[in-house]
Amino acid sequence: MASKFLSTQTVKATRGFAVQTAAKPAATEFSPIPREPVKTTTLSNGIVVASIETNAPLSRVGIAFKAGTRNEPARKEGLVHLLRMTSSLSNKQSTQFSLTRIINQAGAALTCTSGREHVLYSVDATRQHIDAVLSKLADAATQQAFKPWELADNMHKIKLDLAAVQPQTQVIELLHKAAFRTGLANSLFCPPHLVGKHTSDSLQSFVAANLRSDNAAVVGVGISHDRLVAYAQSLALNPGKPVSLIPSKVNAGEVRVDTNSPLAYVAVATAGASLADTKSMVTFALLQRTLGTGIPVKYGSGAGSKLNQAVLGSGAVSALNLNYSDAGLFGFIAAAPAADAGKVVSAAAKVLRTASVNDSQLSRAKAQLKADLLMTQENTGALLEELSLQTLLNRASTSADLLSTIDKVSAAEVNAVASKLASAKFAMASVGNLSNVPFVDEL
Repeated sequence: MASKFLSTQTVKATRGFAVQTAAKPAATEFSPIPREPVKTTTLSNGIVVASIETNAPLSRVGIAFKAGTRNEPARKEGLVHLLRMTSSLSNKQSTQFSLTRIINQAGAALTCTSGREHVLYSVDATRQHIDAVLSKLADAATQQAFKPWELADNMHKIKLDLAAVQPQTQVIELLHKAAFRTGLANSLFCPPHLVGKHTSDSLQSFVAANLRSDNAAVVGVGISHDRLVAYAQSLALNPGKPVSLIPSKVNAGEVRVDTNSPLAYVAVATAGASLADTKSMVTFALLQRTLGTGIPVKYGSGAGSKLNQAVLGSGAVSALNLNYSDAGLFGFIAAAPAADAGKVVSAAAKVLRTASVNDSQLSRAKAQLKADLLMTQENTGALLEELSLQTLLNRASTSADLLSTIDKVSAAEVNAVASKLASAKFAMASVGNLSNVPFVDEL
């Protein structure tokens, strides 16, 4: 199973929690089930079914669509944010009360997760209760109603989401706006000036155009493949015409938002690797870990990070590596007190411009990347989302394949990628007290 490394960011909205502790199951109900490799089946209507049988008592099933915020029409940004918000509201088959009651009775959780290139409806439940909630998952993902009065009554949830956005998240959103301008530039959050402006008709139009059988995947972790195929065949999804998307291009640019914060948050990036090029994606991921991905030891100094060494404790810096189907971003994100922000950003940019690795550093980076890859599979929630993305993008890879690819990357290949950063044009976003933050043309 492949890792996203640092793939598309996602935002989760979870509806439905268990209201009481489930009765203790009989010992035979959770008898070990042999672990199986990934199995994939493509149905006649275009739906792709993928599953991984694990030795776990929890089953996770998702219905994913290759339709994220980059699919939103102009002046309709925020539709995907509303899809997340409405995932637990009434649909054509179930009222909100019925949906919540059945999910709670089963001790399950219904979640809608979205990114710039996907929407994933998923449900988690114990093996003996998964059947009770699969129909509700299908209702939420394929039978949306978008009743106008329910949209109006729940619009405060959108406002709460916007109020809760952290500066480090906001700066990443602005970086996409500066780098891509359209398509992938669309935020994961509804623009404030469009809150309450989307109608039921516009949501239904988006669903009809993008949530189709030919760009859908049904994925499962901890469930048999035959069972999942039968479930996928029962879904009421209509085919449609493929949506033409504007090819992504990374541009130089800058977005600055001054606030009264005592800190400055800055993200700087240039073109990285796309998900279509596995070798380049792995090479950039290794370079990222060479530069540093934060402080892995609690209360540590980040001594193993080139970026943190460069700023000498004046701020926090981490390498940034985001991968999409046809584009990528590579750079760094930094946070620092306003007085130190200038020297922190300048020092981090210098490290990026002069990046290089030796065999010892590459060996350490490979160990970190392999650990990140394998640890991802320990979390079945992350595994389900990763399986969804791979299935939608037709880029399924086994862990053994990726581990082999990591081993084959040489220091010369990483340095070849790093050398291109010396003359690269940057996109930059900054939020906070920017009195000492340099402009992008000064880096």
